[in-house]
Amino acid sequence: MQSLRKTQLLLVAITAAALAPFLNKAFHIDDPLFIWMAQQIAKHPFDPYGFYVNWVSFRQPITIVMQNPPLCPYYIAAVASVFGWTELTLHLAFLFWATLSILGTFAFARRFCQKPLIAAMLTLFTPLFLVSATSTMCDVMMLAFWIWALEFWFAGLDRQESWRFLVSAALISAAALTKYFGISLVPLLAAYTLARDRRLAAHLAFLLLPIAALFNYDLVTQGKYGYGLFSAALSVSSSISSATRPSHFVQMLMGLAFSGGCFVSALFFAPFRGRRLFLAAAISFGVFAAAFKFLICSWIYLETAEAAVWLEGGFFATIGAGILALAVINMLHQKSADALLLLLWIVGTFCFATFFNWSITARTFLPMAPAVAILAIQHFERLKKRSRLEYLPLLGAAGLSILIALADYRQANCARDAARLYQKRYGAEASKVRFLGHWGFQYYMEQWGAKAFDRNNPKVAHGEIVVGPFSDPNVVHVSVEKVFTRDESTFSTLPFVSTFRVGTGAGFYSSFGGPLPWVINKIPPERYYAVETR
Repeated sequence: MQSLRKTQLLLVAITAAALAPFLNKAFHIDDPLFIWMAQQIAKHPFDPYGFYVNWVSFRQPITIVMQNPPLCPYYIAAVASVFGWTELTLHLAFLFWATLSILGTFAFARRFCQKPLIAAMLTLFTPLFLVSATSTMCDVMMLAFWIWALEFWFAGLDRQESWRFLVSAALISAAALTKYFGISLVPLLAAYTLARDRRLAAHLAFLLLPIAALFNYDLVTQGKYGYGLFSAALSVSSSISSATRPSHFVQMLMGLAFSGGCFVSALFFAPFRGRRLFLAAAISFGVFAAAFKFLICSWIYLETAEAAVWLEGGFFATIGAGILALAVINMLHQKSADALLLLLWIVGTFCFATFFNWSITARTFLPMAPAVAILAIQHFERLKKRSRLEYLPLLGAAGLSILIALADYRQANCARDAARLYQKRYGAEASKVRFLGHWGFQYYMEQWGAKAFDRNNPKVAHGEIVVGPFSDPNVVHVSVEKVFTRDESTFSTLPFVSTFRVGTGAGFYSSFGGPLPWVINKIPPERYYAVETR
């Protein structure tokens, strides 16, 4: 027991140390949506979606823009109302969920492998987890509920104690009300329970509780906002994905690349032995790289070296295919309920993230992070003898993941730096400043009174100032005759790694931005403009 406590404390310390450098990270991507909802909740606790937001250059109800349930914003509101709304405060608050996720992975991995500490640390040191844990979005919070729901359900099956099933059902409900995908734990646990022992089927009644919770949430929001928000999220996601996605093969190719890039750390524990394995990997890489070059790079917008994108795409897709293949092989060899759980967990998450979400986003793959780590360490243990060097691959995984998180950190801070620059220049005349660009840039611009450009009122008046990033797709056309002054500012990112930059192939937060979750390439600095009109 004492050894267990020491291991848990070690995991807490390592998680805190890994995330401490990012505690002052600027709010980024969808962070402002969660914060604005939290601010609404602080004022009107029973009306979390009762406001409008200009998020795509025109005002919309937040119910259209925000396709996530409100539990995460309620948590932010509870913390920030007491301790403040600063970056440090909120990142510290979300460090709790990251730590809980890693501790949960360790607890659950003890059921599957002899080295659960390595599995937990491998989960931490994946690019996907580390980048996601530096945000104030709902993904890591949902993962914490997810992994502990699994642990309590398994403990309930082992000990036949009803209260553990009840806790698991409550955690599944919390996961679903944090991010809707959490409800997929219901079929996952139902399939596992029946595969383990059909005599345990009576316990499946507990899984009706999260279904009832989500059903009631849909009814309440229908009465409050005119339509059920869970039902609406399902229809919106399917309509957007079906209208915008490419062919199923291309979608599959990008899904494999995203999963491989997100979980590239598993490669450090891969057994590099056997000619057949090398041959299969080489053939897969060649096929996937060629497919990326001719089916994806031929139509996406790139400002940087194309070869880096299709070579890394082939490499990532090979890793992604290897993860899926390993899950299938593990099931064929083990033929157990545990192997079935890992297979359904990984393949189910992959299929949803690849084919059913509004776009392919790295964050949607996060629920399968513990399963991939457990599967990789299981395979590693079967093929490797015990050695003092068995923790050594974690150094490579940690170094790479921290580098990618640093790239995301630097890019997020560029938007805050730009907003502060314009505040110094134009803060005294904020009412005249209009801006394009959203995400973190919008959050920091609005803090000092600048107004988001509205396409429904596009006229730029005399003396107004328009600022924004060159990377924003929404362009305001101002005739040369009306331009009084024009200024350009640049902000440095990591020059060789990016997670989300138009023209580089990196699309961590959406495949609309690029077909890979991150890239190693020549990354240009972030450029912003300021135009003053006559």
